[in-house]
Amino acid sequence: MASIKIREDTKRRLIQFRAKLEANLGRKVSLDEAISYLLDTAEGPDVEELAAVLAEVRRLVKPGDLTAELRRGRTGDEAGS
Repeated sequence: MASIKIREDTKRRLIQFRAKLEANLGRKVSLDEAISYLLDTAEGPDVEELAAVLAEVRRLVKPGDLTAELRRGRTGDEAGS
């Protein structure tokens, strides 16, 4: 087990984050687990992998199709359907 020094405001924010994580998971969470969760989130998908997925979507979807679909969905949302 190691000790780390953090500012009081950082500690307060970490404890608040831990409380939210506990509420979402429905169980107790250690500060170590909360920090690990934050690090895992920060180290999410690789940018190159994301760029490859976006390139594939662009290849499959004709220009304007996605925009038209989003507008149709938005119109439906506004109409309450």
